[in-house]
Amino acid sequence: MHTSTQVSTLIPEEILALNDTRLSIVIVNYRTPVLTIDCLRSLADEVRSLPGTRVVVTDNASGDGSVAQIAAAIATEGWSEWVSFLPLDGNRGYSAGNNVAIREALQSPHPPSYVLLLNPDTIVHPGALRALVDFMDEHPEAGIAGSRLEDLDGTPQHSAFRFHTVLSELDSGLRLGLVSKLLAKSIVAPPVSEVACQTDWVAGASTIVRREVFTSVGLLDEGYFLYFEECDFCLQARKANWSCWYVPESRVVHLVGQSSGVTDTKSPAKRRPQYWFESRRRYFLKNHGWLYAAIADLVWAVSFALWRARRQVQGKPDLDPPHLLGDFLHQSVLLEPKLPSFATTQPPHEREITIEQTQSIAAPPLSLWQQIREDWVAHGRDWTKPGFRAVAVQRFGVWRMQIELKWLRAPCSIIYRMLYRKIRNIYGIDLPYTVKLGRRVIVEHQGAIVIHGYCTIGDDCILRQGVTLGNRYLERPLEAPKLGTGVKVGAGAKILGNVTVGDGANIGANAVVLSDIPPGATAVGIPAKIID
Repeated sequence: MHTSTQVSTLIPEEILALNDTRLSIVIVNYRTPVLTIDCLRSLADEVRSLPGTRVVVTDNASGDGSVAQIAAAIATEGWSEWVSFLPLDGNRGYSAGNNVAIREALQSPHPPSYVLLLNPDTIVHPGALRALVDFMDEHPEAGIAGSRLEDLDGTPQHSAFRFHTVLSELDSGLRLGLVSKLLAKSIVAPPVSEVACQTDWVAGASTIVRREVFTSVGLLDEGYFLYFEECDFCLQARKANWSCWYVPESRVVHLVGQSSGVTDTKSPAKRRPQYWFESRRRYFLKNHGWLYAAIADLVWAVSFALWRARRQVQGKPDLDPPHLLGDFLHQSVLLEPKLPSFATTQPPHEREITIEQTQSIAAPPLSLWQQIREDWVAHGRDWTKPGFRAVAVQRFGVWRMQIELKWLRAPCSIIYRMLYRKIRNIYGIDLPYTVKLGRRVIVEHQGAIVIHGYCTIGDDCILRQGVTLGNRYLERPLEAPKLGTGVKVGAGAKILGNVTVGDGANIGANAVVLSDIPPGATAVGIPAKIID
């Protein structure tokens, strides 16, 4: 997980042997060395006043000089007695960066009683650490507790939250005062409390976790690259009967969004990164199932669209990230019903995935929206083309077969059959969902095209008008032809069954292909002849 050679700032083993670690603080740095050093500077007096406190800084392969800069600061400031520095070989996200340090702390001869997850973009006020530790000591039923996060001027930030639900998604998208009042008990961010209180989950910028919680639920879920991991972890702790608390006596300045740039409220909103949508989708699918996630997505999308329309009519300022609705639909479970292949609900401590293994994992398949968008571009961005419509309907037919709930798949099947028959009857294109289409397939049509089931069509293949593939009207059924990548089939051509067409082959107009075509060859004439 991390380089075998650690910098000279590692805690000497003799110090660990003499002192039981009571609190282990974990900070994950990614290209924020100045913020991380400032955070460590704010911790110096706190650590010395709280015996048994150690700090571990991990670096998620920043590649910007962070390792040298942080190591130098630790050595120069004399922090090496209480700071350990672990530069990692790759960036696998926030959860993985924390888990490296947490795992080593829990497996050490003197595991800590508590682990504090602390953002690098924080400045710890005096007494903040002791307030959290004292609270956990006094409340043995509490598994997790969070600090009061605030701006530099002391203005409190939302730090204690409710779990995400369909109703909270409605309020988040619609943004209508009357609805917000009716859903006051469902909104994710309730008013800031001035006293310690139990809550659903707390912000991961400053969160203390009891050691036994990790024993109960495992480490942070590394399926989350960034965002929603703390919400998910608190939910797993809740299921294991651990309570979560907000402790305002522990005050921590949080420079919001300085680490990721996503939640920075002090500057114009930036386009939300793909991993934010993937984390949200993962949270709902993992914890609530596909149907609930689909309803939540639909509710948010419709309510947000209504808000955007109302915003324009009322002339309200546009403070939303660019392309938010389109990006949301792109990553919605409505178009991508399953978790990515890398994501898994298996507890992180039970799946030891190395950096080398993650590089060998295949990329998740394209979603329905991504496939249709590629086809739209391939057809000249013209949605009126019969070929594009035929391919879109075919892809929809394949997608609806991935819906596990049959009662929910049924209406999609009815819609698909209606669209399929319309395409076939109006345009003469017979492209059933059983055909295995590659990416960016172009169907050019001016006459009848019949593509029978169980064909395999290569990527970037161009099928011209009047083509018959996989002829099943022979005396006996033969295997359908398999077309390689980049194949171009000319107008009026027929390719009779059990024929293999090589990569990059060109088949001329009016050709009748009866034998295999080598890669790179050209077939023309009636009947076809092979030209080397």
